Amino acid sequence: MKKPVKPIIENKRFFDYSTKSLEYVVKDCHEAMEANPDNPKCIHGPGNYADQIHDARSVIRYRLALLGIV
Repeated sequence: MKKPVKPIIENKRFFDYSTKSLEYVVKDCHEAMEANPDNPKCIHGPGNYADQIHDARSVIRYRLALLGIV
C-alpha cells in the first residue's frame, strides 16, 4: 500500500485538531453557510467557510488513509 500524501491546506492548524473537532468545524461551517448564504465569508476571502470545510475533510481523509480505511 502506498503511503498517503499529506494534503496541502490553508488551515495548517487543522492537523493539530482532533477528528471530533474537525467534524464540528465541517458541521458549523455548513450550518453557517445554510443560515446566511449571501454572506461573503461563505466562499470569499481567507478562512472562508468553504475552504474550512474542504481543509477539515482533507485532514480527516488523510487520517483515514493512514489507517488504511480509504
